[in-house]
Parts: sequence; structure tokens; C-alpha cells
Amino acid sequence: MQHKLEKLIKIVYHKYKADKSDSGQAHPDEETMACFWEDKLTPQERERLLLHITSCATCAEASALQAKILAAQEERAVPEGLIEAVKSACAGKEGLFFFDIVLRLKEKVVEILNTSGDILVGQELVPAPVLRSRQIKDFKDEVHIFKDFSDIRVEVKVENKQGKSFNLTVVAREKQTGGVIKDLRISLYKDELELESYVASSGAVTFEHVLLGRYKVEISTLEKKLAAVLLEIKA
Repeated sequence: MQHKLEKLIKIVYHKYKADKSDSGQAHPDEETMACFWEDKLTPQERERLLLHITSCATCAEASALQAKILAAQEERAVPEGLIEAVKSACAGKEGLFFFDIVLRLKEKVVEILNTSGDILVGQELVPAPVLRSRQIKDFKDEVHIFKDFSDIRVEVKVENKQGKSFNLTVVAREKQTGGVIKDLRISLYKDELELESYVASSGAVTFEHVLLGRYKVEISTLEKKLAAVLLEIKA
């Protein structure tokens, strides 16, 4: 567990160093993060670190991802209450929420490896755990995945292009009415580099012929970020 923690913390820490702090404060150093993940900080130090996370979108996102990785790999070894504390810290001062999608593209099939969203099966929206219990993971040509946030519902469609690339369509809707929200900015990132960014005047944005890899899609207004989609597409 210790070796895994050190390796993962270093990955997150290098991301911290590469990005500017959203809160205007220095990011936590490697030693502080190691103590945090092992639940060795004093209550005062822990409180200060959580305050930083709640005011820094970069640290909030990275910390929440770290907690999910640890929970998936070795859930019993994670100190009790630690993951919940990070989740609470990331609940969104600036309205930043995210969800993850991991897919595999075959010749004419999209395979769902993991997602925290709901999947459209026919006319039914099915939560990912239920889909797994039904042993459904393969979809022909394309897959639609949805997730609700505080004010919006995000719809993501991944369309397979012979297993070598994909088209990605993103739509944001009013959570209560289902109406399309127009004029949001939807941006596609890879390795923190913005590849494409559009204002969704019609409500939907499509990124075409995207290569396999890891991406982030941010949905925002002029004032704040509304959601982020963490997307990984494998062959």
C-alpha cells in the first residue's frame, strides 16, 4: 500500500507543480500530501489542507481522483473516513463537478470499461452498476452516457470510427426541464493542453476524429465551470 501511495502521490504532485493554483496559494508539497493520504496530519493541518482543496479546483479534482483510485485498488487499506472527507472537500465551491468515462473501441463495438454515469439502453437510462449486473458492456457503434449535477444534466455520446478514432458530442441540459442549454463553452483538453473550444450556440458541440487517449472536457459559463468529463478511450 505504501509503495502504491508514494507512486500515485508523485503523479498528483507533479500535476500540482505544473499548474497554477486557482486559490492563489501554494499547492501542498509531497510530504504533506503523503501524510494526508495516510491520515497522519494533525486536526489543524488537516483542516488547513481541506480548506485549500475547497478553494482550488485543480487540487480538488486531483484529490478526488486520487481517492477513487485508492478506493478501487485497495479499499480496505484506505483510512476510514478519508475518502468521504475528500469528497466533501470537492463538493464544489466554484460549482466544479466531474465524472469519469473509460471505454474501449473495437472494430464496430464500444465497450464500457468504467463510468460513474448512467447509460442509455434502448429507451432506458441504466446506472453503471445495474448494467454490470446485467453483464451488458458492449454497444454497437456508439454509446450515450448521462450524469446529473446540481443544476444541469450532461450528455456525452462517443461514436466509434473503426476502432481508431471517435467523435465526441457533448450536450448540457436543464436538469428539471430537460431543455438544451445554449451558449455554454465546451472545451476539449489533453495533458492540460486545450485542443478545441467552442461556444455551444445550438446547445451541442461535436469534436470529430479524436484519437485514442485520455482527455478532459470542461463545460463552463463566463463566470464558472459547471462540469468536467474525464474521458479515457482505449483500443
